[in-house]
Amino acid sequence: LIIHLSALKEDITSEDVSTNSVMPNPTPGVVDLICKEDGIICGLQVFERVFTLRIIHKAEFYVKDGDHVENKQLVGKIYGDIRVLLCGERTAL
Repeated sequence: LIIHLSALKEDITSEDVSTNSVMPNPTPGVVDLICKEDGIICGLQVFERVFTLRIIHKAEFYVKDGDHVENKQLVGKIYGDIRVLLCGERTAL
């Protein structure tokens, strides 16, 4: 799977001022991945790769590409520095 770093260039080379103002130091945490509507899941490898490039500790998914998902369903968790997770979310989604 090839991910072009240009998609992350803005987040990698600049500071997220909003995040850093409220969270200046590395802060470990967990983010729940919850569906916002019914559908078919697609792109989990790309989603995970964005965070791998941003240095996450762990990603776990409870579904796989092609699975039907429902509104409010927990589909996975991402573990790592909350600041990194906030910075990468725009590109990953």
